[in-house]
Amino acid sequence: MHALSAGRSTLKRCCGEPLLQALAEHKDRQMQFAGKRFSEDFRVCGCTRPPRDTTLDNRNRKYAEKAGLPHITIHEFRHSHASLLANEGINIQEVSRRMGHSTVQETWNRYSHLYPREEERAVNVLNKVHI
Repeated sequence: MHALSAGRSTLKRCCGEPLLQALAEHKDRQMQFAGKRFSEDFRVCGCTRPPRDTTLDNRNRKYAEKAGLPHITIHEFRHSHASLLANEGINIQEVSRRMGHSTVQETWNRYSHLYPREEERAVNVLNKVHI
């Protein structure tokens, strides 16, 4: 199933409008490039088969260099996603779902250090209690 075929409202809840727009533009470019060879089975990063890990890493390095950005691994992109959500106060259960972890405990064990504000928030709530 093509990413944009899953239902725009479902993807919008998961990905957000900016990513959906980028994916739609990418699909349009791929359709123009591939012409009649284009298929809804095309992947975002490849044709009808997923690219090899080394291909992804080589392209990642190439485009980071072109953009003047430091190279980070695909795994670090994943960690950045979780970090961004945690730092914005997104519930650990949602982060766990997005990471595909089998339990919230797995996510907590890996990312609990990203929730230091929770202790401060808890203290602020308790400080508001009038005894």
